[in-house]
Amino acid sequence: MTGDQTMSPTADSWQLASTTALPNAQPSRRLTFFSEALPENARNIHHVYAPVTKQGIVLEADGPWEEGGSVASFCSTVIRLDDGRYRLYYTMRDAGSMRLAVAESTDGLAWQRLPLGQEHRQGYDTNRIVLTGVPGAEASDAIAGNLVTPDGRTIVLEGEAGRQNQVGQPQVLRLPDGRWRMLYWHHQHGWGRIPFVYTAADSDDGLRWHVSDYDRPALNSHWLGDQSGLSGEARLMEKARRTNDANFVYWNPRLQCYEQFSQWFLDASPERRVAEDNCPDFNRMIQRRVSMDGVTWSAPELVIKADARDPWDQQFYHLAVQYHEDWLIGSLGHYRVENAQQTMDLELVFSRDGRRWERPLRGGFIPREPGGRDAEGVYPPNAWIDRGDDWLCLYTATARKHNQHARSDRPPNCIMAATWSKHRFVGLRAERVPGGFLTPVFYPQAPEIRVDAAVRGWLRAELCDAWGRKHQGYHLEHSRRVQGDSTGHILRWRDRDTSGFRHDPVRLRLEFADADVYGVVF
Repeated sequence: MTGDQTMSPTADSWQLASTTALPNAQPSRRLTFFSEALPENARNIHHVYAPVTKQGIVLEADGPWEEGGSVASFCSTVIRLDDGRYRLYYTMRDAGSMRLAVAESTDGLAWQRLPLGQEHRQGYDTNRIVLTGVPGAEASDAIAGNLVTPDGRTIVLEGEAGRQNQVGQPQVLRLPDGRWRMLYWHHQHGWGRIPFVYTAADSDDGLRWHVSDYDRPALNSHWLGDQSGLSGEARLMEKARRTNDANFVYWNPRLQCYEQFSQWFLDASPERRVAEDNCPDFNRMIQRRVSMDGVTWSAPELVIKADARDPWDQQFYHLAVQYHEDWLIGSLGHYRVENAQQTMDLELVFSRDGRRWERPLRGGFIPREPGGRDAEGVYPPNAWIDRGDDWLCLYTATARKHNQHARSDRPPNCIMAATWSKHRFVGLRAERVPGGFLTPVFYPQAPEIRVDAAVRGWLRAELCDAWGRKHQGYHLEHSRRVQGDSTGHILRWRDRDTSGFRHDPVRLRLEFADADVYGVVF
């Protein structure tokens, strides 16, 4: 089922994060098992992730002007263009610099760098974005090459456009008037007293970007730096805007406003302080903010914090979200910092409102390959690509631990792809010993009730009323056993189907062995 495409600011499907969201007044016709608590009457079952298929490397720094560099889709943006192609705004690193770059694809797997006519290196027209309106810099900070302006003028990249060799993590949005807005982190050079600031740039075409008010950041670093020249009120304003990097920004199709999820540094509690971490005095947790214009943001809400079920050294690095049907599905940066770990996993979390999150499985969804390019970290983009029957995730893969970024003996970061079934995220598994549970009440709206399950052993069902009492002729003993892997196993009881129970409140009692159940479709 597809979402209401009229909900985005420009009434199109540019934002991949919400292309499968249902309209506000349309609940899903699918039971899922995203809650941390097991269903009623559960026995001998536990949560399990759906299987993931890796598709290998789809983009790395192998262009003639990128030698020795790395690329990252983390906190970058994948959008769908009006003609159906995909565009990726990503972060590119080389010796001493971090830049914004652009690539395009028709299928999400084969990517071509887009020559922008804005920066030339080694005789090549590169795909690197040059921002105008950025404060001046000394010549040593200037980017090699020339800038071609929208009206055809050529200017040397010194002064105004020069100081932008430490920019990254672009979050790109379409505005109601058809223009584009990008929020990005400007590291090291911003404001002179703050190590990095979250800055807004605007564009008419999504390729040529201008910063109209660099002195008005959307947010700034938690590390406020020297505040000696600031008034008391100015200090409070900077404090209100502070966050850390790793921000994801969306247009929320249900609330009709912009929504952001990012890191929040909490003072470390004594029992959670890890001396060998790069920020030992803080614990990273997740905050949420909303905005009407994407620039001025509300006060933060703490929405995900480590609890008693988490390891003692648990921290969270980021939260990307997907508005799927009537859920928000989050890619949470699951980050343990104790010595010899320092790895980043992608934990799937689930919410109805973006504030209260369910965490049924506390660990990595996309498996890291020991000794591979993603051995030490998996970092998500802003959204997944809907391919009809499955999802495509363009994740940043790293072979370096979080506190080993300077090591040169590891291969550089690259962008890899992984796929999984469209509606399979978290399921309930019974092993060799049979297990089962009783579903919540639901109202069938189709002639058949279907179960999304991978059944290696067997599965059978019992149809019950809203109180859990068996309907005559629909007992477990009457159920036709289900076997095989299908997103739509049809439930039958001898010669009976469920067509007579359409629009009646019913429940299912499922019993199964050596099987994973991902959902009930009605």
